[in-house]
Amino acid sequence: MSTTDRTYAPTYSPAPPRGRRPSTVALVLVTGTGALSTDTYIAALPALAASLATSDAAAQLTMTACIAGMAIGQLVIGPISDAHGRRRLVLASTVAFTVLSVVCALADSATVMIAARLLQGFACGAGVAVGRAVVNDTYVGRRAAAMFGTLTAVSLIAPVVGPAIGGVLLAVGDWRLVFWFLAAIGVAMTVAALVGLPETLPPSERHPGGLRALRLRSADLLRDRAFRTPVIVQSLTSAGFFIYIGGSSLVLQEDLGLTPGDYARLFTVNAVAMVAASIAYRLLVMRLGPVVLRRVAVVVQTTAVLTLVAVSTTSLPGRPPLVVVWVCLAAMTAGLGAFLPSNSAIAQEAGRRYAGTAAALGGGLPFLAGALTTPLTGVVGVQTVPVMASGMAFFFAAAAVTAVAAARSSRRRVLHLEA
Repeated sequence: MSTTDRTYAPTYSPAPPRGRRPSTVALVLVTGTGALSTDTYIAALPALAASLATSDAAAQLTMTACIAGMAIGQLVIGPISDAHGRRRLVLASTVAFTVLSVVCALADSATVMIAARLLQGFACGAGVAVGRAVVNDTYVGRRAAAMFGTLTAVSLIAPVVGPAIGGVLLAVGDWRLVFWFLAAIGVAMTVAALVGLPETLPPSERHPGGLRALRLRSADLLRDRAFRTPVIVQSLTSAGFFIYIGGSSLVLQEDLGLTPGDYARLFTVNAVAMVAASIAYRLLVMRLGPVVLRRVAVVVQTTAVLTLVAVSTTSLPGRPPLVVVWVCLAAMTAGLGAFLPSNSAIAQEAGRRYAGTAAALGGGLPFLAGALTTPLTGVVGVQTVPVMASGMAFFFAAAAVTAVAAARSSRRRVLHLEA
């Protein structure tokens, strides 16, 4: 049994005695609103560009700015919460999100919109990192893994329901109504945090502040293989997945001839597969533990992507069968639905001593990796299934090899110590 397996043995210790636990509803709102803030107004981008008299590229930049802000917010605020506590930072982030949603709703230029979206993403990222740290403060072992499963399931539902909510809002108003809706969500977040998120990191357990201390904590975690490995594995996996996110629309419509409606249905089914897998993870994790479930998830998602490569390349010069492509992509997203919460739980457990910093690195670095690889399919210039599948396979296979190598190394160390 590896050291990580032992961390998630069938028996577990009760959560640290740090007062009452946070409300699950509050945690869901704080950590799950980021995805909703990006996906709800996707359909409104053309109308936004026309309203602000700007280009489609500038309208798209409002989305990119929010995503970048989420990555930066996690990396900056997570470590700070280890020094200054959780509650005040969560409340500040929810208030900032609300105010910036109003600024977006009233924006009269692309410049104001882009700046507001960057800061809004920063507030979302802060909530995600600190919310994950709160879980580590109040839950341990498989109970923590189960809570991460709950939060992941909700965050994965947002991309499915977000466009639908946006469609309803746009049917009765313009794009500004979407941001008034997000402002209302921000108010709900703030109220939920005030009522349901107590301070979970007492002053006696906080760490020194300052840039040097933050850097030393980050360096300490990244030197620790038990923490570093799941972060690398998730960064590689995110890179492969974001190639699908960034390239699948053009590839499947241009190479396979799908209509926009067909693609929307395919994407929705795949997203539902991811959500279903994350729910299954939540139901099974207390019995099997996150290590076993991550192992299964890595096998499923890697096999699916490698199968897609094989099918698409052997079909050349013709098109690969749509049904096979669809099944492979659905299996890949289903694997991710179980991989994301299990890998996050493993990383957070390994970084428990600096929970905020661990949440920042474990969430921010994979997010940055994904953002950097999103345009890879387009950069190549050939919008085909084999090109997209090959790029995805490279990163998914690298993630699987890294996970297997680390597991074997861990077993060798344990056997050596027990000999």
